[in-house]
Amino acid sequence: MKRIFLGTWIFLICSLLFVRFALGPVIDKITKIHLHESITEYNRQLARGAFHMMEVDLLRLPGKEWPNRIAQLEPEFGYNIALLAMSELSLTKEQMDQLQSGKIAVVDDGELLYHRIGESPMVLRKGPFSGLEPNPGYFSLVVWLAIIAIIGLLAFISIIPYWRQLRKMSEAATAFGNGELHTRVDISKFSNLAPLATAFNTMAARIGQLISSHKELTNAVSHELRTPLARLRFGLEMLETAEDLEKRSHYTRELQTDVTELEELVSELLTFARFDREKPELQCEVHHLESFLQQVIAESIPDNHPLSCHLYCHLDKESGHVRFDPKYMARAIGNLLQNAVHYAKSEIRVVVERNGAECSIHIDDDGPGIPQTDRLKVFEPFTRLDISRSRTSGGYGLGLAIVMRILQWHNGRATASDSPSGGAKLTICWPGWQQQ
Repeated sequence: MKRIFLGTWIFLICSLLFVRFALGPVIDKITKIHLHESITEYNRQLARGAFHMMEVDLLRLPGKEWPNRIAQLEPEFGYNIALLAMSELSLTKEQMDQLQSGKIAVVDDGELLYHRIGESPMVLRKGPFSGLEPNPGYFSLVVWLAIIAIIGLLAFISIIPYWRQLRKMSEAATAFGNGELHTRVDISKFSNLAPLATAFNTMAARIGQLISSHKELTNAVSHELRTPLARLRFGLEMLETAEDLEKRSHYTRELQTDVTELEELVSELLTFARFDREKPELQCEVHHLESFLQQVIAESIPDNHPLSCHLYCHLDKESGHVRFDPKYMARAIGNLLQNAVHYAKSEIRVVVERNGAECSIHIDDDGPGIPQTDRLKVFEPFTRLDISRSRTSGGYGLGLAIVMRILQWHNGRATASDSPSGGAKLTICWPGWQQQ
């Protein structure tokens, strides 16, 4: 807190001194230039009465007595007054014209004032007045010390809330660095440091999510790899002990199947890790949705497949074009179709709907369905709910997690519900249309 206070205090004092001694004279000069005419007229109005009374008093006397009369009046005024001949004056032509016309000539912003006495060649002068200004002496020093002290007090009061908030953030950062990943900064949303606290909390949440995902991925990898590796080891042992060619061929095929499974698992793990680590640069463009879905269905479900897949895409010419990244959206829809293929009995339905600016695609199957209590879990990585949706049906519990991540990139969502066919309905929604 000392550093914050001293830094703020010194900054304010330096700013004050800069304004007073650097900008002050410049501002005064600019002000005088801008208000020159007003200041001149103001000084004329102030001096008019005194000049008139002196002029009346002098005109009653012979001209040769005017110097003596001025000498008598000067002590009563408290400032210098003098009687001068116009020929002695060093004034500008404009100022001389003003005297000739009976006006008061103002010199040096009111430091000297001149007025002609009647039609005579003599001029009354008032000033200079600088000697009337008091000498501040030590009083000025006391005032400046008081100002500095007040600035210090105000600076101290103003930094107290900032210091407390910064201390909270420092303690939170220290706790987070010590492994307390749940730590967050809680300060008022009206504070000037609220954006910094929000950024810290977002970073902490993201780091916590990455660490949790890393732990989950590590645990899952070790668990998922254990079974095929055990089968490979068992297959190698059986291959070594097999005597006839038929058994050796059988174990070799089993080993190749396990290797293929490992390759698929590693590929899925790498894909999920890449998707979970960072968001790619999406190439979102407007595409014709029906033709796009037909292509994805053809690639995911071969023509000779025993399951039938029907596409229901009743969109007009205008609403048939949707904005998305074709590469990643094809991956998401393909994963949903593969999931439906694994569990459907005879039919898969792909239904497209439009709700305002939101595009919805439903993948329905007539399989065993998903229990209501487990519909959120299916989009978590490495989730297989029961025996009907086990490894024997295919998959590693990553396909739907990848779907959810892709939809999040599109500012959308993925949900699970009941299908009209009695199985599961997996739905993806995202803002694919521009709001009219």
